[in-house]
Amino acid sequence: MRRTTQAPHFGGRYAGTVAVVTGASAGLGAQLCRDLAAAGATVVGLARTAERMAVLEADLVACSPRSTTVVCDVADTDDLRAVLERVAHELGPVDLLVNNAAQDPGVRLVDITEKDFRHTFDVNFFAAVAATLAVLPAMVERGSGIIINISSDGGRLPSPGPGAYPSSKAALSAFSESTSFRLATKGVHVHVVYPAFMATELGLGALGRGLRRPPRLTTRTVDRVSRTILQRAGRGSLTISVSGLIDAAMVFAAAMPRTYHRLRQNW
Repeated sequence: MRRTTQAPHFGGRYAGTVAVVTGASAGLGAQLCRDLAAAGATVVGLARTAERMAVLEADLVACSPRSTTVVCDVADTDDLRAVLERVAHELGPVDLLVNNAAQDPGVRLVDITEKDFRHTFDVNFFAAVAATLAVLPAMVERGSGIIINISSDGGRLPSPGPGAYPSSKAALSAFSESTSFRLATKGVHVHVVYPAFMATELGLGALGRGLRRPPRLTTRTVDRVSRTILQRAGRGSLTISVSGLIDAAMVFAAAMPRTYHRLRQNW
């Protein structure tokens, strides 16, 4: 949907930058693309669905004429690297990379296969690794750049289930933190985002498969999450956590692990 409210410009920090967002066809990815374009960035949105990409591109170009979209399956990392190379050649080096693409196999524990796990990691983890490694050399050479990895609160507080989605997100979080130690000294900011629950296709799909609806205080709109991310990106903190209640739950889990685990079994 086209935005109807005035988008913030984030102090002009994104004006003139080149931003790439994966998983851009809907939900948080599409919102980030629109907010970045409105803030003056040249945005390249990547996703698999051509029809949705065409709609998004029309919205982006209205704000940012050089912005575009590319149909790309990020699980094909050869294709993903080729797209990023083409972006750098045609638009300039990538200043901001948002690894947002994600998928949940939606398969019960008794039915899930190793193949389901591998595909989930291909999309949720290895695509982000490949994209990061592709843009890093130029960022390090320039001494500037921002990499935003959209993790999940399920990656740090997993819910009962087969574990493919939360384990892939936990791996993404660990990758983000580990690389941030080296890259911070080189002017490259790495962030891992814990966005709370959003009523996106992915989130609603999980509810439809039996996930208990999260408390209202842990639910956020994609608009709010996008703005929170873009307001905090490029600052000093590795973690961008959108829900303070989930942060408190992390403390509770660490302080009282047996009690937390017993309660979590039925949530």
